[in-house]
Amino acid sequence: MKRSHLLWLLLLSLSVRVPLLVTQHDAYLTGGITTSLGLVARNLLEGRGLVETTGPPEILQLDNMQVREGKLRDIREFPDPPDQPTKPLIQRMPGYPVLLALIWRLTGSYTYLPVQVLQVLLSALLPLLLYDTARRLFDRSTGLAAGVLGALNMPEARLSVVPLYDWWLILLVAFIAWLLVRTAKRGYPVRDFLVMGLAVAAGVYLKPTVLVLPLFVLAALLPRLPGRQVLLRGALAFGIPILVLVPWAVRNDRIFHRPILTSTFFWPTIWEGFGEVPNDFGAHLDDRTTYLQAVARRKLLVYGTPEYDDHFRPKVIRVVASHPGFVASLWARRLVRGLLFPGNPWGIPWAEDPEASFTRFQATRGGGMAAYLMARPGTALVKLAQRVWEPFLFCMALLTLVVDRSRWKEFLPLVALPIFLLAVIVPLHLEGRYLLPGTQIWILFAAAPLAAWLFPDKDLSPTGTGFPGAHA
Repeated sequence: MKRSHLLWLLLLSLSVRVPLLVTQHDAYLTGGITTSLGLVARNLLEGRGLVETTGPPEILQLDNMQVREGKLRDIREFPDPPDQPTKPLIQRMPGYPVLLALIWRLTGSYTYLPVQVLQVLLSALLPLLLYDTARRLFDRSTGLAAGVLGALNMPEARLSVVPLYDWWLILLVAFIAWLLVRTAKRGYPVRDFLVMGLAVAAGVYLKPTVLVLPLFVLAALLPRLPGRQVLLRGALAFGIPILVLVPWAVRNDRIFHRPILTSTFFWPTIWEGFGEVPNDFGAHLDDRTTYLQAVARRKLLVYGTPEYDDHFRPKVIRVVASHPGFVASLWARRLVRGLLFPGNPWGIPWAEDPEASFTRFQATRGGGMAAYLMARPGTALVKLAQRVWEPFLFCMALLTLVVDRSRWKEFLPLVALPIFLLAVIVPLHLEGRYLLPGTQIWILFAAAPLAAWLFPDKDLSPTGTGFPGAHA
């Protein structure tokens, strides 16, 4: 492909993301977690170590003000008294606070904009990585289609503006997909799994569930490689992250007297997730309500600690044992919602304003969908695109997997990546952004039929059954 094509692809990607950075950099999206980790980063730079701030009241009041205003406030706006109460970080991994601290040390200001600029620039380069992955997997025209889909992927572009670890997992999955396609062409050399192990080690310090990602990939390689070769590669891809976590586990053992390998809040997350639907055992999808219920039974329980985890473990096990139908139904609902109705925002305020919703339109003016389309054509079309985009990519990816099923052994390691995401997210708690890393894989496969339709004059694959360039 001409370099000019790649340049246009980059410019298209930037044209989507830069306006989002300008208009959405202070929007309150998962702002509570962002503020909590930002305060950890400040504590680290101020010499307090990896500790969370739990007061004074002025900080909590500012945090509540963010929620009311819908605006994210920079950490520099929060007071920083030297005697503020803190507790050791354990509820979340330290990777993102460390990243923030490094950037703030360089910039000298406790503001989120520098890390947001970094994420947006890397997000703008992501379509080029998708292009190269699809080019290697199929051909150049499919690579171009994948790059365009990646550039126009509004949910990912919107998430890149959020100063949180979630976007980095998208980059990690896209990189591992590229690595898997490249290593397949080279005969799966061991050194590529060393690189994978290092990438996963970095990812697990952002989010603990990343730790099991190599296990899914390695299982998917069994149809292509002998068991001994898979074990050798697994020792690197899975063993390196375990080794890198040892210092963190030692620190946790020193503080909490438990060698916790990653973080806490596993059992409370499952318990709160039960509250997604009405139930008769008292689970609520609300942090504050859940905490108040817990301290009503155990007065000295501290939120987010290992003891807080312990409190919910028997409760979760009891529900799974006594309500298996409820749990199975909940997981099935999450699976369908995650794949077909994720509801990820695009960062278009006038279209995502609750006052502009179809429900609000019906309540205030009456009329059906046709009347709504006539009254708010732009909003209606954006909302339609939001609903269709991710299911469209998923269905197009399924089409490729069915049509090119003769390549299933080659595709399986890539498909293992979204399967990994579903396996670790569906049983815990689902939010649409959690599955966005898997969308990168759907884009790779969805690009194949799109390229076939856009370039119908190209020869079919040598099997005569696949998409153009399937064996290039």
